[in-house]
Amino acid sequence: MGSTRVLSGSVVYRYSPRPHTIYLNITNRCSNSCTFCVKNYSSGLSGYRLWLDGEPTVDEVWNRLRGEVKDSDREVVFCGFGEPTVRLDLVVELTRRIRTEYPYLQVRLDTDGLAQLRNKEREVARELKNAGIDSVSISLNAESKETYDRLCKPSLTGSYQAVLDFAKDCGKYFSQVRLTVVNVEGIDISQCERISEQLGCNFAIRG
Repeated sequence: MGSTRVLSGSVVYRYSPRPHTIYLNITNRCSNSCTFCVKNYSSGLSGYRLWLDGEPTVDEVWNRLRGEVKDSDREVVFCGFGEPTVRLDLVVELTRRIRTEYPYLQVRLDTDGLAQLRNKEREVARELKNAGIDSVSISLNAESKETYDRLCKPSLTGSYQAVLDFAKDCGKYFSQVRLTVVNVEGIDISQCERISEQLGCNFAIRG
């Protein structure tokens, strides 16, 4: 008989201000090393340990999700300790499954906006839309490349422009695209909001 793999860390979690939302935490990996990232000072959030000792498979995430869904839930969000689109194929496959089994649930992707930069041979926004993603929230984080590079410390060349380009691309496929920033010293939030308006996106300040 095969043994059941024990996953250390919460793959599925909830956040008390949004009781009808399920969050999916699928990786620790990220192309950025943001100075304000929660990983710098905590191993979890809202009572959950989110640092994963191993990456879950599609079926492992799916089984955890199915065990968590309640009739009162309204939304599933890809958002965890790492960047979900580092595992783009998993995001696409899980979204398809959610759309099939739980068509009443909205699916949102919270992302660093660098998936297209990582996957230059693919049409990422189109793939996400076709899989069934309903809305995309992109971390803009700064009003300029210089500020972005200082605060987010990207490992990929051209990251800031790639975020802007991805927001434009998402606007072709999604009616709900949001750009977000964290309210930390050194960010021109008013200019970030203007950039969002110019790109036709909604804008929000993350808590």
